[in-house]
Amino acid sequence: MSSNNASIVVENLSKSFLMYEKPIDRLKQGIFRGKRQFYKEFWALKNVSFTVKAGQTVGIIGKNGSGKSTILQAIAGTLSITSGRVQVKGRVAALLELGSGFNPEFTGRENIIMNGAIMGLTAEEIKARMPQIEEFAEIGEFIDQPTKTYSSGMVVRLAFACAINVDPDILIIDEALAVGDMQFQLKCIDKMKSFKKQGKTILFCSHDSFMIRNFCDEAIWMMNGQINLRGNVNMVTEEYQDYMKLTSPEDSPNLISHQPKTDILTINNVSYVDVSGNEKNTFGFTERFSVVIDYTIHNKMEGIVAGVALYDKQNTYVCGLNTKLDSIELPSSPGNYQIKLAYDEVNLFPGTYLLDVGFFDSSAVVKLDYRYREDSFRITSGDYIGEGITYLKHHWKNER
Repeated sequence: MSSNNASIVVENLSKSFLMYEKPIDRLKQGIFRGKRQFYKEFWALKNVSFTVKAGQTVGIIGKNGSGKSTILQAIAGTLSITSGRVQVKGRVAALLELGSGFNPEFTGRENIIMNGAIMGLTAEEIKARMPQIEEFAEIGEFIDQPTKTYSSGMVVRLAFACAINVDPDILIIDEALAVGDMQFQLKCIDKMKSFKKQGKTILFCSHDSFMIRNFCDEAIWMMNGQINLRGNVNMVTEEYQDYMKLTSPEDSPNLISHQPKTDILTINNVSYVDVSGNEKNTFGFTERFSVVIDYTIHNKMEGIVAGVALYDKQNTYVCGLNTKLDSIELPSSPGNYQIKLAYDEVNLFPGTYLLDVGFFDSSAVVKLDYRYREDSFRITSGDYIGEGITYLKHHWKNER
C-alpha cells in the first residue's frame, strides 16, 4: 500500500517493558548500571507493521494483554517505543485510558484549555470552541469543578468532547465508550459517523466485536504482541469469536454485551408461532415458523434496527439477520409494537436452538435492548436424516 495515501504508517514497531519483582530492584539496577540485570523484559509489541489509508475506519480486537492499547498509545505519541517507526499525517486526537491527559486538580474548563494548547490550538481557538465542548459534554456546572470529583461517565463525556472539537484528522478511541450511558454512546456514534463521512481516519479499539463489525471497514486481530490477522471486518471478527469460544469459553459472553438498561426501547416478549399463528416452541423438520417480538418504544428515535441471531447448543453461529440488511423500516414514534421474522425455509437438523434478539441505533452499533440466549426452540423429526447443523437438498448418483 502506498504511503502517499496513508494517514498512519507503522513499521516494525516493538515495545519492551522492564518488569521488576520488587521496588528495590529498580534501585539496584541504577547502582549496578547494567553490570547486572534485576528485571525481566516483557515485549508488549513485536515487529508490528501496518498502514491505515486516509479515511479508513479500522477496528483493533484481541484479548487483554495482546498489545491493542500499546499500539494506540504509540500512534498517539503518549508512549515511547523501543524500536521501529510510527508516522502519522495530520492532527491526532486520542481518547485512551480513562482520564489520561487530565490533571485531576484542574477544573474541567482548565483541562479543556490545557488539552487544546497541547493539541496546538491558540488561546482564541480554544475560547471559540469552549461552548461546543461544554454543550457536547453536558456536565453542567461541573465544568468548573476539579475533575477528581467527576464520575467515570463525566470524565468520558469531557474527554470525548475535547477530542472531537479540535478538528482532528485522525481519531483514536480505546474502549472509552463502554463507560458512558446509552444516550451519550448514541451521540458519540453519530459524531463518529459524521467524521467517517468527512473522510477522517478512525482507529477504534473494543472488546465488543459486534460493534467493531458494524462500524469499521477493516479489523486487526492482535495476539501476543503481534498481528494475528488483518482484513475484512466480518472475516476477522468471526475468526476471533471462534478462537475465543475454543480457548476461553468463560470469556465468550463478553463477545456480546448483556442486556443494557435503556429509556429508549424495551423488548417485552419473544415467542414463536407456526404458519397458523399458534404459539409453540417445538417444530417439525422443515416446518415453517416465525419469531415474534413485542417491544415498546419509549422515546422517539429514527432508524431503529432489529436483529435476530440464531445459535445451536454448541454456540455455533447459524444465521444472523437484521432489518437494516433487508431494508425494512421500523416505527420511530413512542408506542407498543410487534415485529415478526418469518423463516420461509427451515432445514435445520433436529435439536435445540437459541436466539439473540436485539434492537440497535441506525448504524446497528449501539444496543438499545438485547436478549442474550434467553429464548430457545426445538426442531424434531421421527427419522434420522443426517448430521450437522442444516440439511442440504441433494441427490445421489451411482456411476460405473
